[in-house]
Amino acid sequence: MKVGKIIRDLRLAKNIKLKELAKMTNMSISNLSQLERELSNPSLATLVKIAKALDVPIISLFLNSEKESDNKTAIIRNKKRRKVIFPDMETVYEPLSPIREAKIEFVLARMEEGKTQKVLVTHKGEEHIYVVKGILEVRIESEAHILKEGDSISFKSSFPHGFRNAGKGEMLAVIAASPPSLYENLF
Repeated sequence: MKVGKIIRDLRLAKNIKLKELAKMTNMSISNLSQLERELSNPSLATLVKIAKALDVPIISLFLNSEKESDNKTAIIRNKKRRKVIFPDMETVYEPLSPIREAKIEFVLARMEEGKTQKVLVTHKGEEHIYVVKGILEVRIESEAHILKEGDSISFKSSFPHGFRNAGKGEMLAVIAASPPSLYENLF
């Protein structure tokens, strides 16, 4: 599913008219219409504005709403998982859980050797990280914590924090955040 269709589906589900969304985001109706019809590619700053206006985490704009579900469970298949990369983050994020209605989000973070987040981020709630593979440096304010395979860390995500692959090869970590807001306040 394309981002434009997801934005349109979210807007309609919240009963927001295109004109209202344009006013909320300080964008033109024609630009939003083109975006929803996949005739233009939005910048990350535009997506942040739209996500805030729709009151959803930005990651939800990248998720496929066509999930396997029986109203009791939701399955996100490995081969159908979205990959989200934010500028200045140098990390590939793969949602492991549905985010739109969840009270917690699980994300697989992949970071190549030598990569580091160029910005520290903050968001509401708390974050828990488990290192599956490699060595991860977690910076919380000015303090650095080195985590190896099997290590975990928990912290209040209102403190500025960021990651760096401190080892050889790819680093893999599972991140759990509550509430689901990892991506809503990146800028």
